[in-house]
Amino acid sequence: MICWRLDLKRELLPYVEGRLQALGVRRLEQHLLDCEPCRELTARLRTGHNLAQKLPRVSPAEQGEPKFGDLMRVHSRAAQRRQQRFASFRGWSDRLATPRVVVALALLVLLQAGLLVVSNRGVVFGERAWPSATPHDLDRSQFRKLSISELRSNSKPHVAIEGYVEDIHPDEEEGTVAFKLVEHPGASEPFVVCEIVSPIQMDAPRDGSRVRVYGVARYDAQSDRNWYEVNPVFEIATLTQ
Repeated sequence: MICWRLDLKRELLPYVEGRLQALGVRRLEQHLLDCEPCRELTARLRTGHNLAQKLPRVSPAEQGEPKFGDLMRVHSRAAQRRQQRFASFRGWSDRLATPRVVVALALLVLLQAGLLVVSNRGVVFGERAWPSATPHDLDRSQFRKLSISELRSNSKPHVAIEGYVEDIHPDEEEGTVAFKLVEHPGASEPFVVCEIVSPIQMDAPRDGSRVRVYGVARYDAQSDRNWYEVNPVFEIATLTQ
């Protein structure tokens, strides 16, 4: 499945970096609910962004302003190297442009294509899906910690909600796992529905356990629901009772 919403794909990196405006965040997160390729790309961008943040910062060394003569000599040497590479390439291309070599190269390309199809036949013929993304090095400082009852006054997209797990419902056809969080064991309200969606793969929490769920806060205003959600879930931390 390929997503052609290039206008929204351009907003994924600003979204991961926290530079996207609130209106754009709501529009993009609504798209992510129904678009598995974009959810996978978002997970991978978030992993790369978090790893990049851990790299040490390097300041460029202070150097003097280059002289015009030095620049011209560097340019001249670069032009000579390009001419030498071009001459070498022309010599090799003349030697390779024979019927026997062309046929051999064509057979080699066909052989490699056949090996690629055989080794990836599960993906090519729909027998298995592409590898799933997993959460990694989540920056928890970007998530606002809230109780379930505080969701009503929340205006931030990324939240961390604590509660007790109830009513776990896996959906194998959709590849999702939904469960409820309540503030106290056995209580019916207040509650929030949390959903782990594909391609983010993680173990479902244990029924009755106390957890903190990191994800996107939203309100499901459908006529048969009208409840608060954390969807999608990015990470689940098990807490002590």
